[in-house]
Formats: sequence, C-alpha cells, structure tokens
Amino acid sequence: MAISGLMLVTIALSLFGMDLLMNRYVDRTADLNEVNGAEMYRYPFDNIDGRLLDQYGGWLEIVDEAGSVIYVKGSKEDDIVQYSGAQLYAKLDILRNDDSIHYHAYPVEGPRGEAYVMLWKIPERLEMVSTAFGLFAALFAVLLFVALYVYARYSVRQIKKPLQQIVDGIKEMEHLNYKKRLDFSAEQEFAEIREAFNKMAERLQSTSAEKEAAEHHKRNMLLHLSHDLKTPITSILGYSQLLLETKEADEGLRRKYVQYMYDKSAYMSHLIQDLFELAKLDDPQLKLNRETVNMAEWFRHMLAECYPELEAKGFQLEAHIPEEPLPVRLDKRHMNRVAANLIGNALKYNPPGTTLYASCERRGGYAVLVLGDDGTGVPEQIRDHIFDEFVRGHSGVKDNTGLGLAICKKIITLHQGTIELLEDPSYSTLFRISLPCEHEAARGASRRT
Repeated sequence: MAISGLMLVTIALSLFGMDLLMNRYVDRTADLNEVNGAEMYRYPFDNIDGRLLDQYGGWLEIVDEAGSVIYVKGSKEDDIVQYSGAQLYAKLDILRNDDSIHYHAYPVEGPRGEAYVMLWKIPERLEMVSTAFGLFAALFAVLLFVALYVYARYSVRQIKKPLQQIVDGIKEMEHLNYKKRLDFSAEQEFAEIREAFNKMAERLQSTSAEKEAAEHHKRNMLLHLSHDLKTPITSILGYSQLLLETKEADEGLRRKYVQYMYDKSAYMSHLIQDLFELAKLDDPQLKLNRETVNMAEWFRHMLAECYPELEAKGFQLEAHIPEEPLPVRLDKRHMNRVAANLIGNALKYNPPGTTLYASCERRGGYAVLVLGDDGTGVPEQIRDHIFDEFVRGHSGVKDNTGLGLAICKKIITLHQGTIELLEDPSYSTLFRISLPCEHEAARGASRRT
C-alpha cells in the first residue's frame, strides 16, 4: 500500500510539473482569456493582425453564415472548406474533437454586417507531445527515486530499532541474563518475533530460577544429610572405641553403650529409608498401584489401628467420619504412610491429654480429610516451610529425620491432591488433605491423556 501510494503521488506531481514546465518554458500557448478577437480582425481580410500566429502558430479562417471557408490567413494544414453547424460545434468541443487541432472561435462581422466566425486553429505538434512525454518521464524518474529513497530511509529506521533490540536481547541471553524483554512498536512480523522472544525469555528465566532453586535445594539437602549422618556415626565410632578400650567395664555400662549405638544406628536406618522413599517418589517412572477405596472407611480403619496407642498416651479422639461412601482412586500403601506420619507426629510431639481431631467429608468433587490436634503446635518460623525436607519442628525428638511431611506432600501430589497446614483457633496443628473423588480423578486422567 505504501509503494502504491508513493507511485500515485509521484505520477500526480510529475503531471503537474510537466504541465507547469510546458506552459511556462516550452509550449507557450496563448492565454485565450486575454485574446480579443476584435483586435485581431480587420477588413479587408488581408489586414487581419497575424502577430499571434507568428508567436503561437496555427492559422485563421473566416467562416460565413453558410459554413463555407471564405478566407484563410496563414498556412492551412487541413482540407476542410465547408462546416455544417453540428460539425463546427463538435470541433469546438474539446471532448468531441476527433483531430489534433485546437479550435478557438471569435464572432466577427462582414462588410455589410454579415455574421462571420473567425476560427483560430492551432495544430498539436508531435514534437511538443514528445517533449511533454520526456519531461514527464524525467520528472517521474527523479521524483520516484527521491520518494523511494525517503521511504527506504524511513523503513530502515523502522526496522533498525527492533533489529537492534533483538540483537541486544540475544547478547543478554548469551550472558545468561534472562530478564531482558523486547519493547518496541513494529509491523506484525516484528511484533510476532517480539512476543516469541519475550515468551522464550520468560520460560528461560523460569527454568533458570527453577534450576537455581533445585541446585540450592540439592546443596542444602546434602548439607543436612551429611550433618545428620555425621553426628550419629561419630557417636557410634566413639562408643565403639570406648567398648574396645574399656575391657573391664561392667555389664550395665556396656549395655548403655550398646543401646546408644543401637539408637543411633536405628536413626540412620530410618533416615536412609526415608531418603530412599523420597528418591522413589521423585522418580518420574514411578507408577502408583491405585484402586478404588472408600475414603471414609479407610480413614476409620486407620484411626482404629492407632486407637490403642492413643489410649496408651492419654489422647482424646474427636472424629467426624460420615457413613456416606467416598470413592477415591488411591495407592493404599502410600496413603497408609501419609496417615501414619501425621498421626505419629501428633503422638510424638504432644503431651498426654491432647485431643486428636479427625474428619472426612465430600466437598464438590473432592474427598477432604482433616487431621490435627490441640497440642503444642508448629513453631511460627517454620509454618511456611513445613513440607520442605529436613525441616524439624521439635528438635528434641530423637528419631525425627525431618522428611516425614515432605514424603506426605509428594505422595498427595502424585494422587493429584493437595495438603496444607491450616490456621484454626481450636486446633494448633490442623492438616487438610483434598483428593479428587473417583469420577473426578478419571476425568483428570483422561484430560492428561
């Protein structure tokens, strides 16, 4: 559209310039509005003023009332000697004139008052047409060159800015600076490149942040793991050396040392088992052994299994589990681990007399399980990180590896569910687990497929 517009403007300017140059410098035709035929006309006809003929060319004809040419002044270049009324009218009409001669008519009178017409006939010269065409071609070429040059400069400026930004963006990417974004206004093609670049930069930035977070998590995990293994191993080495060096130690002291070594070994075994479980849950090839389970019945059964231990520790149980079936597709072995971890934490970290709260209900397309207690609660400083690895709320517990809740979260996530720590005025610790009911789980699986 821009090129077409430039062509049309160039043609219009060239025609205007050609007409101006032809009229002013080349084909200096008379200004007919200023020519007075009465001043040219003389009688007898030989006395007609012919200076305009010498200046602008053509010839003069005197036409009588019958349309006959009765006198010619100048060099006649046609063979018309008689005009009909219609023919003369047609010759005077530039749109109906079928020859290359311009007719200008002036009414004059004969010697006895006869109505004559003086025709000034100016032929259109071929050389003038060639000159006009040459002028038009020259002006068109010059103006088109100028127009294209200006448009090219403008286009280059319009293209240079986005190209420069794209180059700068790529250089930033080479230096791993993924925060760079392109911001310019341009045509559709460059706009598409801008959007694609910004989306790519956003993905790379997100991936880089995730990679950095994963590296940080990996370093922290190795640090925690080395610390958690170093302490018991050092203790086991120390007590084993004491046993070797204390040959005459009594049986009570020896049992104390062996018991301490056993406790530390059991803790390491528990830690290694949890790490192994955590690693398996992170394996993308892991397949859950799912089956349709009545969530309410399963939860009731888990509480019943733990009830003797609750009674032994002096806990109170407040349970709200409906009789209505809640069908959920789950892996019972892994979900048993979740329930055992949460109930076990309540038993380990709270004093006798604590109330254990448990409920299960359907909310929309989800089975919602709530489990908590009114005991000591979770320290405020770790509430936001309670599901991270090696986060411990009660460091006084000997066999606390800090991996239990992290394992629970991974298991729940594999079931397309959520687990969260709630704020509640009645219960200091309250976990809510939401799992899709059977038909919702099947629908989600079909969407992923």
